[in-house]
Amino acid sequence: MGARWRLRFPDVELRLAGVVPAALAIQLIAIFADLGSDDLFRRILFIASYLLLIVFVLANIRRPSVALFGVGVLLNFLPIITNGGLMPITPETLLKTGDVPEDARIGEWVEGTKDVLLERDDTRLYFFSDRLTSDLSPSRAFSIGDVVLIVGAVVLLLDLLLPRPYRAPL
Repeated sequence: MGARWRLRFPDVELRLAGVVPAALAIQLIAIFADLGSDDLFRRILFIASYLLLIVFVLANIRRPSVALFGVGVLLNFLPIITNGGLMPITPETLLKTGDVPEDARIGEWVEGTKDVLLERDDTRLYFFSDRLTSDLSPSRAFSIGDVVLIVGAVVLLLDLLLPRPYRAPL
């Protein structure tokens, strides 16, 4: 008698999954809420949101898709933390996006983004900063970390949602 194959949906087993939407909500508040002219609180919010994402990754690191997501989180967190709590973007990259606020100033938060405007020579870990541009990206400027993070998130979603073949015992 041959084995029977059928599809089965995997059990979703993610620890601390609720911190991911919480971290994203914190980032949306930091980007869009009127937090006054001092951007210190905004910077603290971004750092806190990434710390939450790191906690999620560490709690689920055994899943390869979460590990990949975590690499993206880390590639974003490092330039954020080393540049004062916001993702650095150069004036040249900001100009390429076509979305340059009138009041954009070097060293300050770029309104409506997660970015701080810095000259390339003043940017720590420039290679990992928001230096890539595309009309397909909602923010139009993004980092290598964003790409890795999104690929990890897509792989994680596919891992969680797609059925898997299951071989019934003989």
